[in-house]
Amino acid sequence: MTSITNLTSPNDVYILAQWLAGDHSNWEQAIDNPPFFAHIRVGIRPLPNPITENGVWLFLEQAYDFELNHPYRTAVLHLIYQNDRIEMINYRLKNAETFFNASRDRDRLAALNADAIAQLEGCTQWVYRNDAHTFKGSVEPGKKCCINRKGVDTYLAIEFEVTENTYSSLDRGYDVVTDERVWGSIAGAFQFVKKASFSDEVSLGSTPQGIITS
Repeated sequence: MTSITNLTSPNDVYILAQWLAGDHSNWEQAIDNPPFFAHIRVGIRPLPNPITENGVWLFLEQAYDFELNHPYRTAVLHLIYQNDRIEMINYRLKNAETFFNASRDRDRLAALNADAIAQLEGCTQWVYRNDAHTFKGSVEPGKKCCINRKGVDTYLAIEFEVTENTYSSLDRGYDVVTDERVWGSIAGAFQFVKKASFSDEVSLGSTPQGIITS
């Protein structure tokens, strides 16, 4: 990851969560460059019943615009402040289908509790405030966030940038033995624009530290 300036403070957990909370679309990018970018929607919604009282809990799903009821990626994110940075701990949903398209129907997220998730070891994302308008992050070092893609064991590398109304992400998978790229964008980062905001649903009453064990 490129070098960044660290201006991160505990309150930035809530600011980042508010900026992330929304319905994001890369429509403009998909229209400008259809051979390389499909129209993708990313829905990120604060949980109505946070799993712990510390940090901020978000539900995330990513889907093709024409198939919102069948997202190809779902996750629960726990944002906490520790080690002078924001750590965004990733959890998988044990029965993801139960919550498909729930980012647009928040009442369905009320049933999401600690029993419904399991932590993805090695996949925590480290996030830093780069300046007054930008957060930047990447997967923790160590090549431990492993994904098997088409029979090949790969490790995930993510670099992303968040502003109040935009979100860009470059996700790639590399061979665990050769470090050669196996999958991921060859045309640069996906560029999303927030089309609807759920920032008012982010709770400001809890402490920014904490972690749940799976």
